[in-house]
Amino acid sequence: MRVSGLYHYNAMLAQMGTNSTQIGKLMEQLSTQKRVNVPSDDPVTASRLVQLSREQSAIKQYQSNITSLSGALSVQESHIKALSDQVLSVSDKLKLANNSSLSQKDLASYGEELGSMLDSLVATMNSKNENGSYLFSGTMTNSKTVTVDSNGQYLFGGNEASRETTVANGVSITENTNISHAFSGSGNDLEMLNKLKALSEKMQDPNANFADYKDELTAVIDMTQNTSDSLGALFTDLGGRQNRLTLIDNAHTDVSLANAEVETDLNAADSATTTMNLQLYMTSIQISNKAYSMVSQLNLFSML
Repeated sequence: MRVSGLYHYNAMLAQMGTNSTQIGKLMEQLSTQKRVNVPSDDPVTASRLVQLSREQSAIKQYQSNITSLSGALSVQESHIKALSDQVLSVSDKLKLANNSSLSQKDLASYGEELGSMLDSLVATMNSKNENGSYLFSGTMTNSKTVTVDSNGQYLFGGNEASRETTVANGVSITENTNISHAFSGSGNDLEMLNKLKALSEKMQDPNANFADYKDELTAVIDMTQNTSDSLGALFTDLGGRQNRLTLIDNAHTDVSLANAEVETDLNAADSATTTMNLQLYMTSIQISNKAYSMVSQLNLFSML
């Protein structure tokens, strides 16, 4: 079999190409500190790394949702706490006014104070977030929570629908809180607000006396107690949602750390081994070059 010089040349080029490709991969691994930089480096590992990357991206989005939701719930907590404090103040004022020995002037003064407290309650119920959306209007965030009709009666301007935020795969937590029931006798009638308004106006009427609205005053005291209890339950519910968010967020953090460890185990390049292999391939190239140089100088005449 005749071996031509062209055969040696092509074989040398093929070997040089193979060695150069391997050297390029090894240098890239040293640069990126990653064993798999393109899918062809290790298709099975590359597929697993893509799955891990998707899971990490999902966890990052969930944690972002949790942060936003936790902030929204904290804002609601602060306003419900304010409402609770205001209702307690109203209750205390009503109990002070529930005294038949008070003069009409004193009762009128209490009535005026209760009217101011009522205005503060309504203002807090109509609170907005930093985006200008009403906190307690359900999904009707552009509508006032409490409105006043032509007869001066308070009406609920929102709805009872819930907004949900996804915080994990298949797990959603309610974002908003419905406070209208806390101020209502049934449904969303805001009875407590309307009764308090009517009582305040009667107390300021110079022609009315304590006996005219004593029973009404007692009824409103009972309503404020019910409202206070309901607000307390809402506050507890918000705390429960915050605790659940914390637990879910901690679980996400644990999973994310575990995924990062798996990714490192799968893809981290061993610098010492990579460097050694790089040196071996570079030595191989030098040897191949030298061998080709020696072989290319051989001919039939040199053997005579």
